[in-house]
Amino acid sequence: MDERRARIFDDLRGIVSGDLFFEPLDRAAYALGAGPFEIDPLGAVAPRTAEDVATLARYATENNLTLHPRGAATDPGGGALGDGLVVDFSRHLRRIVAIGEDRVEAEAGVVFDAVNARLAPLGRRLEPTPAASEAATLGGAIGIDAAGPRSCRFGPTSRWVESLGVVFAQGEAADLGFEPWPAFEDEPADFKALVVRKLHRIQKRRRGAWEPRAEASIPAPAATFRDRAGYALGEAADENGVDLARLLCGSEGTLAMVVRATLRTVPLPAATAVAVLPFVRMVEAAGCIPFLIGGDTAPSACDLYDWRSVSLARDAEPLFREHVGEAVESVMVVEFEGESAAEVAGKARLLVEKAGRTGLLSADPAVFHRRSDCERLVDLRRRIEPWFLRGRGRSAPSRVVEGVAVPVERLAPAIRGLQDVLRRRDLTWTLDVFAAEGRIRMRPFLDPGDPADRARLEDLAAEFCDVVLSAGGTIAASQGLGFLRTHLLPRQVGESARVFRDVKDAFDPARLLNPGKVVDDPHQLARGLKAFPEIPAAADVGGSGAGGGTVAAATTVAQVEQAVAPGSPLIIPVLRWPGDDFLTVASSCNGCGTCRGTDPTLRMCPSFRAHGEEAASPRAQANLLRQVASGQVDPRSWGSAEFLSKAEYCIHCKLCQSECPAGVDVSSLVLEAKAAFVEDHGLAPQDWVFSRLEMWARLASRFPIVSNFLMSRRSARWLLERVLGVSRRRVLPPVRRTPFTRRAAKLGLHRPRPSRPGPRVVYFVDVYANYYDHELAESVVGVLQHADVNVYVPTSQRSSGMAPLVVGDVEHARELALRNLRVLGDAVRDGYTVVCSEPTAALMLRQEYVKLTDDLDAALVAQNTMDLGQYLKGLDARGQLPAPAEPVRARVGYHQPCHLRALDVGLPAFDLLQKVPELDVEFINRGCSGMGGTFGLRRHQFRASLRAGRGLHRRLMDDDIEIGATECGACRIQMEQGIAKRTLHPVKLLALAYGLNPSLRLHFKDPKPRHAMS
Repeated sequence: MDERRARIFDDLRGIVSGDLFFEPLDRAAYALGAGPFEIDPLGAVAPRTAEDVATLARYATENNLTLHPRGAATDPGGGALGDGLVVDFSRHLRRIVAIGEDRVEAEAGVVFDAVNARLAPLGRRLEPTPAASEAATLGGAIGIDAAGPRSCRFGPTSRWVESLGVVFAQGEAADLGFEPWPAFEDEPADFKALVVRKLHRIQKRRRGAWEPRAEASIPAPAATFRDRAGYALGEAADENGVDLARLLCGSEGTLAMVVRATLRTVPLPAATAVAVLPFVRMVEAAGCIPFLIGGDTAPSACDLYDWRSVSLARDAEPLFREHVGEAVESVMVVEFEGESAAEVAGKARLLVEKAGRTGLLSADPAVFHRRSDCERLVDLRRRIEPWFLRGRGRSAPSRVVEGVAVPVERLAPAIRGLQDVLRRRDLTWTLDVFAAEGRIRMRPFLDPGDPADRARLEDLAAEFCDVVLSAGGTIAASQGLGFLRTHLLPRQVGESARVFRDVKDAFDPARLLNPGKVVDDPHQLARGLKAFPEIPAAADVGGSGAGGGTVAAATTVAQVEQAVAPGSPLIIPVLRWPGDDFLTVASSCNGCGTCRGTDPTLRMCPSFRAHGEEAASPRAQANLLRQVASGQVDPRSWGSAEFLSKAEYCIHCKLCQSECPAGVDVSSLVLEAKAAFVEDHGLAPQDWVFSRLEMWARLASRFPIVSNFLMSRRSARWLLERVLGVSRRRVLPPVRRTPFTRRAAKLGLHRPRPSRPGPRVVYFVDVYANYYDHELAESVVGVLQHADVNVYVPTSQRSSGMAPLVVGDVEHARELALRNLRVLGDAVRDGYTVVCSEPTAALMLRQEYVKLTDDLDAALVAQNTMDLGQYLKGLDARGQLPAPAEPVRARVGYHQPCHLRALDVGLPAFDLLQKVPELDVEFINRGCSGMGGTFGLRRHQFRASLRAGRGLHRRLMDDDIEIGATECGACRIQMEQGIAKRTLHPVKLLALAYGLNPSLRLHFKDPKPRHAMS
């Protein structure tokens, strides 16, 4: 870091207990968010307490430093960015303080969905739910006065804010709510009183600007037209006083920093109904919205989709596809909530009758009453978003100006006007509307990496603004002004912009809180846009599998500058990239922040959930590589120990590619970074230890009695931790005497016999079953042979290579891959299907070997590899798998491994277990186990792995679960950590149901020692 940053870092280290991020790679994650902007901050601070925030504010005031409050940075306006000190509230200030009968108090960094998860058992919820509620923080929602799908019923976030705990710019803390206007002779007792006095003067001098805004101009029963552009002067004040909490809602951190909030909650609905109305054209549907949603048909949500969205919705949602035909070009989805099923059914029926009278329906409408169906349809916008975002370049929509709104009765002409703007510029677009509020999401297809498209941004935003304002609308209805819209605000509010400056000066006279937002900074849109690397031609890039991983030049600044010149690749990949090249993949992250989510039904990202740091998020990791490749971060850091420390956050669960809305393969990007370090510096000793797991297992199996005895001794485990880095607290499985492949040879399974009748399977055993769990391997062979499958177990197979790959030892992983391909390729050509009992092995064979080598057998084996459960379910579907007959009396908690989820094959083993007589199986959908292969074995990552898997672990500890079940050996280690319940591979339970393993039946439910593996 430079001298100035070093001085500030040293100063803050002594007065702030939170985390400080001032090194280039540390602060790179805070240079971006969900929008198109990128601004390198002076540094970032993650305060631990409200006192930390106050101390930081005092220091900033004394040293004239700007502060930029930040939650999850999921708003595209760039409101959380700046060149001063970024204050990250999401890292530590995320505690739910208290939950009352009809209100909740929480800190600013708590995730919105986490609050609703706590409220749901009480029959309550927070509304409105922001678009990115799985990641968005409470403070962020207050900062932009967020809206959601149900804002037409519940209004904005500000409507439910009761009080706020804040820190002002000069460091004084205060609780804000309604404050009466002071008497003339009253002296201000504190800074809050001084602010109220200043606001009173402004109110008397510029009374017109304090009138309530456009809401009152819309005649009932039309839904509220919501204008949140600028400070909410009219809504916050009246002749008696000012509600400071309301005024801060939507202020984007420019008036004070919100540390704590108390909000009112609403009850969960007793009944829900959703009507799906297919229209001929979107503009015609928009024209009849005032008629449809008035009177007795006022909805809780009303969404209107264009033909692109409708087409994707048909692909994404079978329920939608069933009722919306190919010829439908626009669909309106309307939700009603009420106290009874009869109430909502009546409203839906009346709406359908109204829609029929318009004569604009293109097909029969459909009405749904089942709650799960209703939730899926109302959540349609979120479900189709990944289909849009997975496009590359101009195939993906750009969030230039979305969240604008017009009065509902003027919605149709406004849509026509916006479409005309894009037609004149020869651009395509996608459009959807929160119809009951007139909120429009018009998103043109622009390439953020194309300089020509980037040059269009400011003019395009201005034209959009003109169309919206000519329709009597607002440029900000649901999102922050940020850098994206602040410069357009004077066009809408005129002289009121001066009042906003006066209000800003009342709270923050030194202009230190989030400058450039709300109070304008001309031409800000043209500055601070993300930089993208030049994508070289395919012939210029390595990645054939024969080296690479280095910066194209790295010894002098002049050479680095030459390396980033257009056309010359800055980073030469070591992996093969069969689809998009790795720079295109790195540049595809749009910063939406979904990877910061806490939804237990999603897995991305277990590392972020364990550490809670922005740098651990896949968003930060993908963009860090882009920043290096584009020269935003010093290219000489590529391959350094500092860069490796960021890459090591990734545990390679491989779920980014499937769960990221943009489909960014962050795991492979991070592997490039790890491989670059290994190429420059060699493997670190501990990484070498963990990359040779098969070697250690083979060595231990030669002396199993000694090995298992030592692993049970505290002194030996302490020495192992000190020397090799394996946590002494981690339970480890006992090793077996000989590899299973050797036992299979004695059984005659080591030779292929393609002439035998029946399906043919080559069993890829991998390390866990081969050296630690022969019972598993025997169950696999037994169940397959019970189904008359011809089983072949090659003795020359090696480990899949995941252990060396995840530490960046690509050469060793490639060597293992080639050795396995020589064996498996021949078997596949003989008609065998490769079956893996370990999901990690299946993932390596199907997805990673084709990146490690261009050997033709890699693609052949990938196409003919299956997970064991997937293969057995296929047999069952064809009637070739015998029905399990023996009852297995047990209550089982099943966990789906991340690598199985990444294979996208569903829950085949879980489905098969449900057919076992008297077996009660529950799918524990509470996130990752946290083990992450070798991640959870390491001393310094042991606690983080437990934090990542605590949801699953807590459920396993409940009394109604007798045993666990999972396909992954590493997950099994984690699931048995510290509890007395056993965890089995599902095929073992199937073997019991077939009567194949009578010895296991005697003890499979017996308690085990808590600190030992079964």
